[in-house]
Amino acid sequence: QHSRLKMGDADRLPMANVSRVVAASLPKDAFVSKEARVALSACATVFVHYITELAVQSCDKRKKVTLTPEDIIDAIREAEFEDFEEPLVASLAAFRAQEKASKKPSAKRQKLDSADGAGAAGADAEPEEAAPMDTNSGEKSIDGGDPA
Repeated sequence: QHSRLKMGDADRLPMANVSRVVAASLPKDAFVSKEARVALSACATVFVHYITELAVQSCDKRKKVTLTPEDIIDAIREAEFEDFEEPLVASLAAFRAQEKASKKPSAKRQKLDSADGAGAAGADAEPEEAAPMDTNSGEKSIDGGDPA
Protein backbone atom coordinates (compact mmCIF):
# COMPACT_ATOMS: atom_id res chain seq x y z
CA GLN A 1 0.00 0.00 0.00
CA HIS A 2 2.81 2.44 0.77
CA SER A 3 4.26 1.88 -2.71
CA ARG A 4 1.22 3.69 -4.10
CA LEU A 5 2.13 6.74 -2.06
CA LYS A 6 5.73 7.07 -3.30
CA MET A 7 6.08 9.97 -5.66
CA GLY A 8 8.47 10.17 -8.58
CA ASP A 9 8.89 12.86 -11.20
CA ALA A 10 6.45 11.06 -13.49
CA ASP A 11 3.75 11.31 -10.80
CA ARG A 12 4.04 15.08 -10.41
CA LEU A 13 1.57 17.46 -11.98
CA PRO A 14 2.97 19.20 -15.06
CA MET A 15 4.82 22.40 -14.17
CA ALA A 16 2.97 24.33 -16.88
CA ASN A 17 -0.36 23.50 -15.22
CA VAL A 18 0.95 24.39 -11.76
CA SER A 19 2.41 27.67 -13.08
CA ARG A 20 -0.92 28.55 -14.74
CA VAL A 21 -2.90 27.93 -11.53
CA VAL A 22 -0.39 29.85 -9.42
CA ALA A 23 -0.32 32.78 -11.85
CA ALA A 24 -4.13 32.97 -11.87
CA SER A 25 -4.14 33.05 -8.05
CA LEU A 26 -1.59 35.82 -7.56
CA PRO A 27 -1.45 39.53 -8.38
CA LYS A 28 0.05 40.37 -11.79
CA ASP A 29 3.26 41.79 -10.29
CA ALA A 30 3.96 38.76 -8.05
CA PHE A 31 6.82 36.41 -8.91
CA VAL A 32 7.13 32.77 -7.86
CA SER A 33 10.53 31.15 -7.93
CA LYS A 34 11.09 27.88 -9.75
CA GLU A 35 11.76 26.11 -6.44
CA ALA A 36 8.44 27.39 -5.07
CA ARG A 37 6.60 26.10 -8.17
CA VAL A 38 8.30 22.70 -7.74
CA ALA A 39 7.25 22.67 -4.08
CA LEU A 40 3.67 23.62 -5.01
CA SER A 41 3.64 20.88 -7.64
CA ALA A 42 4.82 18.35 -5.06
CA CYS A 43 2.20 19.55 -2.55
CA ALA A 44 -0.60 19.35 -5.11
CA THR A 45 0.51 15.89 -6.16
CA VAL A 46 0.61 14.66 -2.56
CA PHE A 47 -2.88 16.09 -2.05
CA VAL A 48 -4.19 14.29 -5.15
CA HIS A 49 -2.56 11.02 -4.01
CA TYR A 50 -3.99 11.41 -0.50
CA ILE A 51 -7.57 12.09 -1.63
CA THR A 52 -7.36 9.32 -4.21
CA GLU A 53 -6.10 6.87 -1.59
CA LEU A 54 -8.97 7.75 0.76
CA ALA A 55 -11.47 7.24 -2.06
CA VAL A 56 -9.87 3.93 -3.09
CA GLN A 57 -9.94 2.66 0.51
CA SER A 58 -13.62 3.56 0.74
CA CYS A 59 -14.33 1.75 -2.53
CA ASP A 60 -12.34 -1.29 -1.38
CA LYS A 61 -14.45 -1.51 1.80
CA ARG A 62 -17.61 -1.51 -0.32
CA LYS A 63 -16.13 -3.97 -2.86
CA LYS A 64 -16.50 -1.30 -5.52
CA VAL A 65 -13.99 -1.22 -8.39
CA THR A 66 -14.79 2.05 -10.17
CA LEU A 67 -13.87 5.35 -8.58
CA THR A 68 -16.51 8.03 -9.26
CA PRO A 69 -16.59 11.79 -8.67
CA GLU A 70 -18.91 11.15 -5.74
CA ASP A 71 -16.20 8.96 -4.15
CA ILE A 72 -13.75 11.85 -4.46
CA ILE A 73 -16.25 14.25 -2.88
CA ASP A 74 -16.76 11.78 0.00
CA ALA A 75 -12.97 11.57 0.44
CA ILE A 76 -12.75 15.38 0.54
CA ARG A 77 -15.32 15.32 3.36
CA GLU A 78 -13.51 12.49 5.15
CA ALA A 79 -10.26 14.45 5.00
CA GLU A 80 -12.15 17.41 6.51
CA PHE A 81 -11.62 19.67 3.50
CA GLU A 82 -15.27 20.74 3.44
CA ASP A 83 -14.30 24.16 2.06
CA PHE A 84 -13.34 22.42 -1.19
CA GLU A 85 -16.63 20.55 -1.55
CA GLU A 86 -18.81 23.36 -2.92
CA PRO A 87 -16.33 24.53 -5.59
CA LEU A 88 -15.67 20.89 -6.54
CA VAL A 89 -19.38 20.11 -6.92
CA ALA A 90 -19.90 23.29 -8.97
CA SER A 91 -16.91 22.48 -11.18
CA LEU A 92 -18.17 18.93 -11.70
CA ALA A 93 -21.64 20.19 -12.67
CA ALA A 94 -20.10 22.65 -15.15
CA PHE A 95 -17.92 19.89 -16.62
CA ARG A 96 -20.90 17.54 -17.01
CA ALA A 97 -22.97 20.29 -18.66
CA GLN A 98 -20.12 21.09 -21.06
CA GLU A 99 -19.67 17.40 -21.91
CA LYS A 100 -23.39 16.97 -22.52
CA ALA A 101 -23.55 20.07 -24.73
CA SER A 102 -20.51 19.14 -26.80
CA LYS A 103 -21.30 15.45 -27.12
CA LYS A 104 -22.14 14.56 -30.70
CA PRO A 105 -24.25 11.50 -31.37
CA SER A 106 -22.23 8.52 -32.49
CA ALA A 107 -22.39 7.38 -36.11
CA LYS A 108 -24.37 4.33 -34.98
CA ARG A 109 -26.87 6.52 -33.12
CA GLN A 110 -27.25 8.82 -36.14
CA LYS A 111 -27.86 5.81 -38.37
CA LEU A 112 -30.51 4.45 -35.98
CA ASP A 113 -32.17 7.86 -35.71
CA SER A 114 -32.29 8.29 -39.49
CA ALA A 115 -33.69 4.76 -39.89
CA ASP A 116 -36.42 5.56 -37.34
CA GLY A 117 -37.23 8.77 -39.20
CA ALA A 118 -37.55 6.96 -42.52
CA GLY A 119 -39.87 4.36 -40.98
CA ALA A 120 -42.10 7.05 -39.49
CA ALA A 121 -42.36 8.88 -42.83
CA GLY A 122 -43.67 5.81 -44.64
CA ALA A 123 -46.74 5.16 -42.49
CA ASP A 124 -48.40 3.16 -45.28
CA ALA A 125 -45.42 0.81 -45.55
CA GLU A 126 -45.87 -2.76 -44.38
CA PRO A 127 -44.41 -3.48 -40.96
CA GLU A 128 -41.38 -5.76 -40.85
CA GLU A 129 -42.00 -9.25 -39.56
CA ALA A 130 -40.47 -9.75 -36.12
CA ALA A 131 -38.10 -12.64 -35.56
CA PRO A 132 -39.48 -15.42 -33.35
CA MET A 133 -38.72 -14.95 -29.69
CA ASP A 134 -37.53 -17.66 -27.32
CA THR A 135 -40.00 -17.44 -24.44
CA ASN A 136 -37.46 -18.81 -21.96
CA SER A 137 -34.71 -16.25 -22.47
CA GLY A 138 -36.41 -13.30 -24.17
CA GLU A 139 -33.82 -13.48 -26.99
CA LYS A 140 -34.71 -13.21 -30.63
CA SER A 141 -33.23 -15.79 -32.97
CA ILE A 142 -31.70 -14.63 -36.21
CA ASP A 143 -32.71 -17.60 -38.34
CA GLY A 144 -36.16 -18.17 -36.86
CA GLY A 145 -35.01 -21.22 -34.89
CA ASP A 146 -34.05 -21.59 -31.25
CA PRO A 147 -31.24 -19.30 -30.10
CA ALA A 148 -28.00 -21.15 -29.39
